[in-house]
Amino acid sequence: MLAITHFLVVILLVYLLKLDRNEILAVMLFGVFIDVDHLLAIPDFVSQNGVSNLTNTESLLNADVQWKSALHSPMAILVVAPAAVAFRLALPLVAWGTHVAMDTIQIEYLGIASLAEILLLGILILAFALLEFRRFVMERQISELSPPGFPFWELRRVSGILARLTPRRRHKPAGAA
Repeated sequence: MLAITHFLVVILLVYLLKLDRNEILAVMLFGVFIDVDHLLAIPDFVSQNGVSNLTNTESLLNADVQWKSALHSPMAILVVAPAAVAFRLALPLVAWGTHVAMDTIQIEYLGIASLAEILLLGILILAFALLEFRRFVMERQISELSPPGFPFWELRRVSGILARLTPRRRHKPAGAA
């Protein structure tokens, strides 16, 4: 699946399960960041096919390069299960299992960058929009179908979330060296 599709599925899990920061880290590691292995294969691809073919989709798809690491195989349970125990959560297993299942469905049934995959991405985006709109209506207790102010409300909400994620700087008192 597309990396953005994996990311949105993980964010949907975070949203629906109301996860805290530690749980979000575990889910992101095993649901999205295991795809970093694709980036590690780029030097092999470039040495075999040249830099100019990095933008050639057909060349990328037909390359004789190992794009996926062992974390994408069922044997990765030997790594993921101890990590789940260390996190004291089943969430790494859920996220990893979802990731591997999505990749398997893509390879076996959909094809790479297929219309069905793009449609799934669109459905995920629509689901997020509807969930957020529902939250907006519930918070404002509005009975209309299209209340004004939703885009501004969403922008303020997202900017507040992002502000909480950024580290706070400690200011030195005046006159301190």
